[in-house]
Amino acid sequence: MKKFILFSIIFSFLHSFSLKAQEGIPIYHDYLSDNLYLLHPSMAGASSCAKIRLTGRMQWFEIADNPMLQTFSFHTHLGEEGQNGIGTIIFNDRNGYHSQKGLQLAYAHHINFGNGADLNKLSFGIAGTLVQNQLDETSFDPNRVDPIISGIVQSEMYYNLDVGLSYHYNGFFFNATLKNALMAARQLYTDFETVNLRNYVGSMGAYLGKGNFHFEPSVLVQYKEFAQQLITDGNLKFYYDLSTDNMIYLGVSYRTDWEPDANASYYKSLTPILGGKIQNFTIAYTYTYDMNPTPISNSGFHQITLGYNFNCRKQLVRLGCPEIF
Repeated sequence: MKKFILFSIIFSFLHSFSLKAQEGIPIYHDYLSDNLYLLHPSMAGASSCAKIRLTGRMQWFEIADNPMLQTFSFHTHLGEEGQNGIGTIIFNDRNGYHSQKGLQLAYAHHINFGNGADLNKLSFGIAGTLVQNQLDETSFDPNRVDPIISGIVQSEMYYNLDVGLSYHYNGFFFNATLKNALMAARQLYTDFETVNLRNYVGSMGAYLGKGNFHFEPSVLVQYKEFAQQLITDGNLKFYYDLSTDNMIYLGVSYRTDWEPDANASYYKSLTPILGGKIQNFTIAYTYTYDMNPTPISNSGFHQITLGYNFNCRKQLVRLGCPEIF
């Protein structure tokens, strides 16, 4: 009986966590590693180079079946003028007995208002995502008495749509995306899951400085419509140019999860970021420290990003955020 009660508590925790997390590609801090395309389809092909990015994230090392995420993304401009861009994302997200795998395809159109001396670009993007959710119940206690537990690997597939826009003017940038715009019916966990997975995501910032030293303050805001959940990131990054094609950067991000329930405790985290670019190769590492009074684990969240740029066009202007150049 004690084992059954403990199992029920764990299952309920993972189930409630999955309802919040299993909504497509999770939004962590990999977007700060020159990877804004993971959030905004309008960034597909916005850069002067085609970009490949690989990310791997792991947390709570000492806990069995700890959450893990892997993503592969590619996006590129089409033609010399770069008025159109395409991209794709493949992701695998596991959280205990729950997992999701997905494929996203994106298209973006870019309108350049610049005259060659200034960066002035407006972009529109749309992306379709196909997601397969799985719940593995094969290792659950065979003596269970809960009728909701089937003892098999349950699987459910759904699709959704992201739409958004981006604007860049020299060092200033603004992005806004409606993620999961469609009502998506999923009945993997219960028959009462919400069909509203909409998440409104906005980010803005500025790339400032001169010479070899630059800094970039930025903010990211998420609002999950069904849960009425507001999440904010405050970010600050420092760049140092070693040469024309080589640079290093250091940054920090502070995240707060503003729970709508007055009795719930707010989630807070601090994430330092270290990365660099050596010619066409990029690498970055982020570590997220959970600032809650009673964290699940003290091992933190570790993530590595590897990237490669190719098929680069001639840069029209030098000033602008690194996501463009």
